[in-house]
Amino acid sequence: MNNDNTSFTVSVYPIQQEPGLWFASYMISEYRNGAERVLANVSMRHATFGSEAKAKHAARHAGDSAVARMRRRSSAKRNPSIPKLAPAA
Repeated sequence: MNNDNTSFTVSVYPIQQEPGLWFASYMISEYRNGAERVLANVSMRHATFGSEAKAKHAARHAGDSAVARMRRRSSAKRNPSIPKLAPAA
């Protein structure tokens, strides 16, 4: 068993600001060694949506993208021989 494996979970919470106006919120948790740690709790108040479903979709997409970035960073830290990409000019 590899103890370096971590499991990320994205929880999505659409919030109704007023009738017909929703914003997205998500929380990212990491489970490791039997314990949960909250890594991020994000409210996307800058973007509002006309339906709960659209807010959920936006939160899920943003949360999944954030987890993908966390996994890449974590992988780069564990494997320093992997070259880092230079920023695009």
